[in-house]
Amino acid sequence: MTTTLQPTDTMITVNGMNIHYLDWGTVGKPVMLLLHGLRGHCHSWDDVSARFCSDYHVLALDQRGRGETDWAARGDYSTDAFVADLEEFCYALGLEKFTLIGHSMGGRNSMAFAGRNAEKLDNLVIVDIGPEIAPEGSARITREVVEVPEEFDSFEDAFRHVNGQNRFASEAVMRRRLTYQTRELPNGKLGWRYDPEIREQRRNGTGAPPPDLWTPLSKVTCPTLIVRGSETDTLGLGVAERMVETLADGRLVHVDNAAHMVFEDNPDGFIAALADFLG
Repeated sequence: MTTTLQPTDTMITVNGMNIHYLDWGTVGKPVMLLLHGLRGHCHSWDDVSARFCSDYHVLALDQRGRGETDWAARGDYSTDAFVADLEEFCYALGLEKFTLIGHSMGGRNSMAFAGRNAEKLDNLVIVDIGPEIAPEGSARITREVVEVPEEFDSFEDAFRHVNGQNRFASEAVMRRRLTYQTRELPNGKLGWRYDPEIREQRRNGTGAPPPDLWTPLSKVTCPTLIVRGSETDTLGLGVAERMVETLADGRLVHVDNAAHMVFEDNPDGFIAALADFLG
């Protein structure tokens, strides 16, 4: 059942940072917490949030350096920093048990969080990412981040650039993604909303080293769904199958007509797989 409920834009201060999130309600229902990927934002999940907010109290975060959330002091975009933010967020809101869903970077943050806080999770959903990233997908993402122009003359110029990088998502979804991913610059042009340090770290190889996530994954006790896009270049089949074997209660589902951005590429397919998992 879908709903016309609109989210509330909310800010909370944790770890000395202003964290922005969308609160879709409904208070009193089981909590569903959503974490976007490297260049994503809380609105990336709008289709998913709208579908499940009748049955869940859905909270979609802008993680540090993205959307309306503060940029990280000293450029700390390590997994440990993201997990610390999430732990403090849960403490501030009094979240004791919830379903955690993370895509790409958000999926890696979810794995690390789950390994340290297994008792907090009713369910875990990891979307098109694993403890190991397929080299071709990692290279593509780095190339897109490194080569992207810093500014565009107009929204339509920016749209033409990003739309050419995705062969599955609808125009409406791509326009929504770009709307919340960009901002008007003082010179009147359009620039990126997320912290430029994120791009610089990719360009210079100065980002935090990737953590071992196989060990945290082995500590997850709740039912866990691994979602893999049928056309992904990011989550290798062998890695996905090893994740299921490592988990105490893991299962794997493939979503057709989708690459790495599964829930944007094929929202209906992703929502159907998630609904089946959640029962």
